[in-house]
Amino acid sequence: MKIGEFVNLLNTTKDTVRHYEDLKFINPKWINNNKEYGEKEVLNFQVVKELKEYGLTLREIQIIFNLKEAYNCGDKELINQVFGQLTGHLNRLRNEEEDLCKRRKTLENEIEKIRDLI
Repeated sequence: MKIGEFVNLLNTTKDTVRHYEDLKFINPKWINNNKEYGEKEVLNFQVVKELKEYGLTLREIQIIFNLKEAYNCGDKELINQVFGQLTGHLNRLRNEEEDLCKRRKTLENEIEKIRDLI
């Protein structure tokens, strides 16, 4: 499929598709001087979208895609590396959540003190 069909199918923009090509997330084939996007590109795009929904940065996603290129899909080392990346990200999110909770409680206490003065 051509880029217009790809963009419509995935509800994205041509700029995003080109950016993902630059980052090597998707690699369309060249046929008669036209880029052709297939099932692999659709799946890779969906993986990037899902990983972004988990909160991973494009740099972190690049690391995962580089690992995928270095190992075969389903390779135990690849799975371990991806597991490590996702676990690290989850731990960072938990730390951020804990910090936000502490900050919220501090703010609630300050608001309560001000409320008592009013």
